[in-house]
Amino acid sequence: MKQFLKMFLASGTALLVFGLLVLMVVAISFGGSDKPEVSEKTLLTLNLGVPISDKPLSQSLQDAVRGAMGEGVGETVTLRSLLQALDEASRDERVAGLYLHGNVNRAGYYSGWAALKEVRDAIMRFKASGKPVIAYEMALDEAGLYMMTAADDLYMNPMGYLEFNGFAAQIMFFKGAFEKYGVDVQVTRVGKYKSAVEPYLLDGMSEANREQLELLLNDIFDETINSVAEARDLDPANLRALANTDGVLTAADAVARGIVNQTLFYDDVLGKLRELTGTEAGEPIENQMSIRSYYDAIKPDSTDGDQIALIYAEGGIQDGNDEQEVGGDHLARLLRKAREDEHVKAIVLRVNSPGGSALASDVIQRETRLIKGQKPIVVSMGTVAASGGYWISTYADEIFALPNTITGSIGVFGMFPNVQRLMNEHGINVDVAKTSPMADVTSTYRPKTDAELAVMQRFVDDIYTQFLDKVSEGRGLERDHVAEIAEGRVWSGTQALELGLIDKLGGVNDAIASAAARANLTDYQVTEYQVAKGMQEEIMEMLGFESTVKPTGSEEFLQIWRELQRLQSSQGIYARLPYELTIR
Repeated sequence: MKQFLKMFLASGTALLVFGLLVLMVVAISFGGSDKPEVSEKTLLTLNLGVPISDKPLSQSLQDAVRGAMGEGVGETVTLRSLLQALDEASRDERVAGLYLHGNVNRAGYYSGWAALKEVRDAIMRFKASGKPVIAYEMALDEAGLYMMTAADDLYMNPMGYLEFNGFAAQIMFFKGAFEKYGVDVQVTRVGKYKSAVEPYLLDGMSEANREQLELLLNDIFDETINSVAEARDLDPANLRALANTDGVLTAADAVARGIVNQTLFYDDVLGKLRELTGTEAGEPIENQMSIRSYYDAIKPDSTDGDQIALIYAEGGIQDGNDEQEVGGDHLARLLRKAREDEHVKAIVLRVNSPGGSALASDVIQRETRLIKGQKPIVVSMGTVAASGGYWISTYADEIFALPNTITGSIGVFGMFPNVQRLMNEHGINVDVAKTSPMADVTSTYRPKTDAELAVMQRFVDDIYTQFLDKVSEGRGLERDHVAEIAEGRVWSGTQALELGLIDKLGGVNDAIASAAARANLTDYQVTEYQVAKGMQEEIMEMLGFESTVKPTGSEEFLQIWRELQRLQSSQGIYARLPYELTIR
């Protein structure tokens, strides 16, 4: 007993000392966090290569300690901070202009096409204020060109090139790998276009899937072409022909076609920026400021008074409390907290999710329905709000989406992998004693019987029926119409507006304005709702307790890992986008 007490006191003292040291390091790291100062004739710089995230990344205690010790934690910028900074800068007399550089870095849910459109529109508003916007890059692809044609002047390096060869959607198929390694997959599904199971059963796309994908890609590409053509005073048909015939242009060819203003070296562009800021030739531009630093300088401090809660649903929808993706219980708790907060007068739910667990989607939707009876709730759709992402949106008072949002995919599927062949090939056999034929129905060690699959199919059919009913009721649409446009088919934001799946085209700020109007608010703060972890939980995670294994490797390996993670639902029933869609 005495030895136990000694160990307990020693470990407790060590933990206390460690905690105090951590607090000291964090205090030092935040000790000099005064707001940046904005000088006269400030040049704002926006690096498009920094990934744009819908939701703010919550900085953990571990991140703060790593930052204080000079270790990077991965640079990102939030969509809303960009929009606020650009709109404020357009009115700020201290800001002389805006400089765009860097190629768009799209990965995962970062810098999606809908987010890019919102930022591009904000750049256009800045330009409309009369302040110059200058853009420069060595080489550009479609996303970079889309963003940089919002500038007054677009320059490229003389040795650079422009890639403009259209959009392609890549889908990874796993059938061959599963056969090779002894993994079998059984499925149940509803919907002609609910093709989420195809990567596990086929070697390539079905005709129905290819049809819907090509229509979707053309709709999104048309929006890109029209935006570039309007900004550069070009014929959209010529841009389409460029994508169909040339694909890649030299910088000189891009100038000749009127897509780019001029080819310049960086030092020439630097001369123009010096002229804009009143800087002498050869001198460094002292009064330049990143858009992130500018936001830190102008962001409001107070959160007193009436609030609009901005809550993010970004990532795959999963059962439980996952905070990195969309944990059903976690998001429901945030919504409930906002519903019960008397200072919160309205709620905006920003959805950037391909869906996932049908059960978790319904847990979240329950909270949105409870909110609707008490205060306004408006949905802002990001790059993707499909299947389960649409499920959680359907009862909102109003739904906003961007023209290039991917939404719809109203369908359900069940997927049940088993590793019996893999185990048998390695001399492993699993035997079971049970009271009833289906007692081990959730086992992944054997395939489902026909009777079990029939039960699962009835379950999937029932959830699909509920999905249709909820969309019909929530959107005020005839059920036959919902059934016709469902079938698991995906739609662009423009198409969704025509079909009645959304109410208006617009971004997150439009949704916030709508929520404020519905709550009769004129003076309010927008509060981004998150749940902070306790100090003890933070320290325990730093020490390695309750940590999650995160794999590393190539993007292809990580994609396979993510696919396997999605197969972990014990029910095996999903309302999810039909594919891990990569548009390039």
